[in-house]
Amino acid sequence: MTTTFEITHDREFLQHFLTIWRTKSLSPEMVEKLKENSKSDPYAAYGYGRWLSLVNPGGQCLKEAEDLLTKAGRDGVQDANAALAQMYFDGRIGADKAMPEMHAFLMDSSYKAGSELAQYDTLLNSLYGEYGYAKNPALVADILQKHLEKNPASDTIYYDLLGQALEDTASEEAEKCYKTGIERGDAESYYSLALLYSKEGDWARACEVADEGVRHGAVNCHRFKAGMEQHDFQALSPEEQEALHKEIAEGLDYAIAHHDRYACFLKAVLLYYGYLGYPDDLAAAFAPLERGMQMGNANCFWLKAVIQHDHADSLPPELRASAADIAKTCLQAVRMGDREAFTLEQVARGYASGELPRYEDEIEKLWLKEYLKVNPEEEDGKDSLGVIAVYPQGFYYAMDVEEDGELGLEGLAQKVEARGFDVVHYSSLLTRITNALSLEGCHVAMLVDKDGYMKDLPDNMAGTLIYGQAQEIRGTVIFALEDDKSYALMPMKGLQRVYMFIQLLNAATGGLVRLPSSEELESIGAEDAGGFEEYDDFEEKFDDPDIYDGYEPEQKIEEDMVSADTSAEPRELTVPMDQVLEGIAQCNLCVDTLFVTLPKDLRYGFMSTEELFYDLELMEAIEENIERHGGYMIDEWQYVDARQVPMDIRSRVRFQ
Repeated sequence: MTTTFEITHDREFLQHFLTIWRTKSLSPEMVEKLKENSKSDPYAAYGYGRWLSLVNPGGQCLKEAEDLLTKAGRDGVQDANAALAQMYFDGRIGADKAMPEMHAFLMDSSYKAGSELAQYDTLLNSLYGEYGYAKNPALVADILQKHLEKNPASDTIYYDLLGQALEDTASEEAEKCYKTGIERGDAESYYSLALLYSKEGDWARACEVADEGVRHGAVNCHRFKAGMEQHDFQALSPEEQEALHKEIAEGLDYAIAHHDRYACFLKAVLLYYGYLGYPDDLAAAFAPLERGMQMGNANCFWLKAVIQHDHADSLPPELRASAADIAKTCLQAVRMGDREAFTLEQVARGYASGELPRYEDEIEKLWLKEYLKVNPEEEDGKDSLGVIAVYPQGFYYAMDVEEDGELGLEGLAQKVEARGFDVVHYSSLLTRITNALSLEGCHVAMLVDKDGYMKDLPDNMAGTLIYGQAQEIRGTVIFALEDDKSYALMPMKGLQRVYMFIQLLNAATGGLVRLPSSEELESIGAEDAGGFEEYDDFEEKFDDPDIYDGYEPEQKIEEDMVSADTSAEPRELTVPMDQVLEGIAQCNLCVDTLFVTLPKDLRYGFMSTEELFYDLELMEAIEENIERHGGYMIDEWQYVDARQVPMDIRSRVRFQ
């Protein structure tokens, strides 16, 4: 499709803006032409606003795009309303606030008014389950097949979209769709076809198609080879590696220069991991990340936050970020479709600590529920019941309770040597934590030793912060749930909710709460076995061959391994990937952290933590390790360790 054309008031003009790639492919002369006419012609205003919203060269371009699209929409250009809808959903507007309700309104109204962009985006969003639409590729395929049967001369974008909808169920039909687009001159279909071949394992054929796409002007084909497997790259001779790296580097830079936001993410990943001939350079990764963020790539926001969170000590001062800044970066990633546990937890932590005051309404309304979704409770089996005690020294301890229902305060007071409790029903931070946990009909309350001053107990800094009334809280505090109406105190139910509470409490207190040491456990008389009450009997677990076969509790492990005694001081061990199972055997995952060094292979760089656990076949070995050291798995990822602390195995085996 031509990149320089006349500004008309019909589909001949509007079709040039139906996809992201068509819009970004406008020639500089066409962009300037649209800009010059944008003040007097609503269609030119739409075209220039749409280009600005996707390319965003910097400065106040997004605000200008919003103004242009708003004006064009009011002047009757319905595609402008559809383009503006995306900006509202992503929060890339002057108000810096995600507004999915405005997105829904604008999409619905422009769709009904005949906007082809709204119709196309509705199909695209339904295909992938984005922008609030339910994922339904079968429905999309059915609609497009019927449409193209009646209208075979339709725009090639519909053949490409049908191919995407058919890939998982009818790959041969998908291939035909892509080839139809290519035969009719649609360069975008080269990338789709190359990607299909790569998914089928035919890398050579995929590269051949991508090379042809490059010759026909497909920008995304320029960066296609940047997604190759690192071990395939390493298998080449030094001369071949150098030549291929040069091609990949030039292709990525070309794609980035032509506004390919995913190419920005790819280049940052290669620099982050040191893959495909790139050096391992965290600082250098920031330039493509920043450009990708300008153009609205959620992955770039996510990766920047990860680097600043995990590698703060390795970064130069100018690239480091505060917890609030990281949370804000994650908020934008979440707005744009990232629903990973890391980003949602950073948003929830930023909310609980009050570091995102400007966005609290948005977070409460939209994202706290998403945080709960990525931390689901175990559905089967008996729920764990407990409260969280925080001692003046700063450590926390998960105390189990025996029965559901109203909390037995007498027994609880005896455990912490208190005569009784005063209850802090509400405070600003307690309310934040309650909201972040998505509690209904109850709230988090704090129990305070009523004789704290009389007994001259030590200050509890975490308790004082949570209270927030410029008055010291003394002694041990206990966090439990309280009914909103009756004010009856109840235990927390479910290990995952307890785990989430601890993360939020840590954020709200600025990191003041921590795990107890073995000496601190001994000082409070905590038993060194069990989890919550239903998991206390360590010996009985090994009577059941379905739980563990062959382990004798009295057996001793080798001298070079850490003791099975959970009072051992925690260690950090690092092993290469090919020795990960041996490393698991040589540590105590109830207290130790095992770091696994992955080879510089692009395949692992694109795998999630969960995929790595399964790909390396670690789950059985991890469960055996946890049971051997007095813990017990609760669900796929969660366990209670021998110190009655709910943990996530992903925090104990970490990949680097």
